[in-house]
Amino acid sequence: MPERSTLTLPKIPAIYTWPVAVRSAEILRGTLVHCGPGSRPVGWPETSRIRATALAPWYTEHRVAVRMSAAWIWGATRHPGKPLRFATLGGRRAEMVSTSIMTLQQLRLADSDVVYCDSFAVTSPLRTALDLLRDPEGFDARSRAAYRLLLPLIAGGADAVTARLVEGPQAYRNVALTRIRGGERDGC
Repeated sequence: MPERSTLTLPKIPAIYTWPVAVRSAEILRGTLVHCGPGSRPVGWPETSRIRATALAPWYTEHRVAVRMSAAWIWGATRHPGKPLRFATLGGRRAEMVSTSIMTLQQLRLADSDVVYCDSFAVTSPLRTALDLLRDPEGFDARSRAAYRLLLPLIAGGADAVTARLVEGPQAYRNVALTRIRGGERDGC
């Protein structure tokens, strides 16, 4: 019986490690293009792996991209937002204070809530949708669009989201269910 070959994906260049002057020159030259707050080679398609890698300067092994930053990695919005949103993994306490560039928060995440794009952790499309719906800061047009664009990535779609909300914790459940029904339009 012939051996099965395994497909290995090419390694994404660690552009964030290049000197700033080199990155700037390559952007001017046209070999690099902006990808969120980072950059990517122009010949590389903008995929979830590439977007997660573009956030590499803000990642550590104990961080996971959440909310709008995760929605951006999944391709549900055009920009990861400011500040970038991360949470700690494994129940770790946040090791730094939030800044204008990045917010680090503590969330209870189950193993099924986290997906890895190469070595970079991001909340699953389902968990990302739930976080957007429960966001106490509001549910504006950008959040609604990201939620709708995440639905095709979720097995079971809106029904699965609703079921998880009903079965999950009470925090912001009613707010999220109202948002799903379209009862909230003002972002409050």
